Parts: sequence; structure tokens; C-alpha cells
Amino acid sequence: MNTIISTPHHRFFTVEKANSSLVLVRPIVTELLTKHKRLTKVQQEIEVLEQKQSSQTEEATALENELDELYGELQALLDQIAHNVDELHVIGCIFKDFQVGIVDFPTQFQAREVYLCWQHGESDISHWHEMEEGYTGRNSITDYFTKNSTDVQIGVH
Repeated sequence: MNTIISTPHHRFFTVEKANSSLVLVRPIVTELLTKHKRLTKVQQEIEVLEQKQSSQTEEATALENELDELYGELQALLDQIAHNVDELHVIGCIFKDFQVGIVDFPTQFQAREVYLCWQHGESDISHWHEMEEGYTGRNSITDYFTKNSTDVQIGVH
């Protein structure tokens, strides 16, 4: 699983507010997954060409040009991915996984911080987990959880 290490967040979400933010989050995550898939492909293409380059001298110039293009594309993809992750941080959520598109939304429940958890393709946020447990520790959101989670904003710029 490819994960992103999050930066500190500045807000806590209610289930309602997290769900309403999905209109912004969905297209960003879709773009991230697409770009990461292409990034993986470009990295593989670079590996193949670098191996060819070390064994063949006749096509060295053509391979060098192709590698330069791929390196440029690789850097552009890395920049775009970083920008998309930053967009999610501005919203207040944390991108966690390039394979399935997991996004966590910080919330408070029973005086502790936990995460509301959404996965690309899900219609809404219906699960939460403890900070240390991650996706595998997901629990269904109940009415009790919804009534006892907190909407707090801390230092939002």
C-alpha cells in the first residue's frame, strides 16, 4: 500500500460536513489515482529504457531523448500529485492511499481524536476508525457516533 504521511490538520469534521466536502474531494482523489497509475507506468518505462541504454550504444541518442521526455513527465506528475495532496490538506482531510484512494477526515468522538474514513467509489462517509488502527479498523458510523462527534475549527487560515 502506498501511503502519504499527513501534515498537521487544522479542523475537525462532523459526519455531515465531511460528506458535504466530498463534492470537492472526489474529483481530486480521482485525479490522484489516475496520475499515480501513470506515474507507476512512467517509472517502469524509465527502468526498461535505462537497462536498454546500458546494453546498447547504437541507439544511445534516441534512448537518451526518450528518457529525457519520460523524466520530464515523471517530474510533472510528481508536482501535480503534490499539488493535489495539498488541495486535500487545504480542505482539511488527509489522503492515505494511492491504490484505493482512502481519505481520512479528523473528528472528535468521546473527547478523543478519530478519523472519519472514506474510500474512492463510496457514495458517502459511513465509517470511522481510531487514529492508530487505520482502514482495517473501520467501524460503521451509528446515530450515537453522529450525535457525539464534534465540529471544531482550530487555527483555520
